Amino acid sequence: MTVTDNDLERLVREAHDEDAAVADLEGCLQRLQRARQAKTTLAHLPADQLRTVLQMRRRDLGGDPA
Repeated sequence: MTVTDNDLERLVREAHDEDAAVADLEGCLQRLQRARQAKTTLAHLPADQLRTVLQMRRRDLGGDPA
């Protein structure tokens, strides 16, 4: 197997990129876990609190505040 200088540079870059990819993936998994926990919590809110949350969300999205 012959590896050129360009191949060596690319291989070193790609091997080094593994740590960054793992860190990105871990961050994505943490975000997913937080999102799922938030959905679970929201699903168990009493109706009056859920209504307040929906009004806040509508306002944040630029909808009618009422």
